[in-house]
Amino acid sequence: MQVRTRTWPLAAFLLALAACATQEPPGASPEERIFHADPRWLGGDAAISVPLDEARTLWLFGDSFVDLAPPYRRSEAAFPRNTIAVQDGTELRRARMTFAWRAAAGQAASFFAEDGKAWFWPAGGVRLPDGTLALFLHRVLATTAAPPLGFAERGYAVILIANPDAPPDTWHMRRIDAPGSPADALPGPALLEGTHVVALAVRPGDHAATLVRYESADLAAGELGRAEWWSGPSRGWRKAGSLGAEGPAFILPDAGAESSLHWDDCARTFVQIASRGFGATDIVRRTAPALTGPWSAAQRIALPAESRGAQPFVYAAKAHPGLRGVRPHRLAVTYVASSFDPAALLTPAGERSLYWPRMIEVPAPACVPP
Repeated sequence: MQVRTRTWPLAAFLLALAACATQEPPGASPEERIFHADPRWLGGDAAISVPLDEARTLWLFGDSFVDLAPPYRRSEAAFPRNTIAVQDGTELRRARMTFAWRAAAGQAASFFAEDGKAWFWPAGGVRLPDGTLALFLHRVLATTAAPPLGFAERGYAVILIANPDAPPDTWHMRRIDAPGSPADALPGPALLEGTHVVALAVRPGDHAATLVRYESADLAAGELGRAEWWSGPSRGWRKAGSLGAEGPAFILPDAGAESSLHWDDCARTFVQIASRGFGATDIVRRTAPALTGPWSAAQRIALPAESRGAQPFVYAAKAHPGLRGVRPHRLAVTYVASSFDPAALLTPAGERSLYWPRMIEVPAPACVPP
């Protein structure tokens, strides 16, 4: 499959500036106020953080409620497939959040535009050495399955942003559609490792995970076909065409549908945080001395309060190590509590308590003495 590029006109983007706070969910922590900074943004999932520099963080959200006119209700809101926000400041209780989406026919629309019947959900991102911001998006199509599972992921794309230090409404963006991937594994959380960007790539269905890496210069140029896939200690990194029938090596049997990945300098280990289970989930941590493993077994580090409720639907746990304001040797982690009944999200109680990123503290791995 040939790689396609697409450049979008910048005039279509609407920058949503914070006006006043919306009502927060019952029991919301002070740190969660950043998600309630704009009354028009009424909730969303995914909640992926990508550091832009030492002071600013990009947040990527999946399906979101956005209502542009008072009284700002979900029942009257648009439902863009993705939105973003830029957080200024790393101290959670003092940071400012600016949300953004596109405008189309007087309604809020996905920040990363649809491609025909397909839409894009964010999966991860990294700032490259040359200053380019690279974001991984999963291409999604609707299916006949009942909500909330009426979708299927079909490939991925990379968004390249040449000027991420500018306001989002002036970003120069282009989308690179990937030429397929071995075992249908889709890149998500990514880290800069030397001259490479290494991403955890998860196979839809069983959520087994392998690794894919790109030379930073290749990724900045949109050369996705030069990616290399991990094929095990004896075979090393190989391009897709040379993997053979064995395919890539899977380092985790179930990495979760969404997760985060980071290096903990104090513990000297790589850390993966994810939700485990379906419906009533817990939050688990895995660690490894190298991205290629060996990875530890999943250790439960938190049980969201909503998982103990009736008919729970809790997912999307991720760590945000760049955020400050938590206690020593703790991590800020977000997750989302939703409902298997979409109508429940539109009720007054649902608007307050469901489909918002929730933030908690979890234990970080123990530090290793120097």
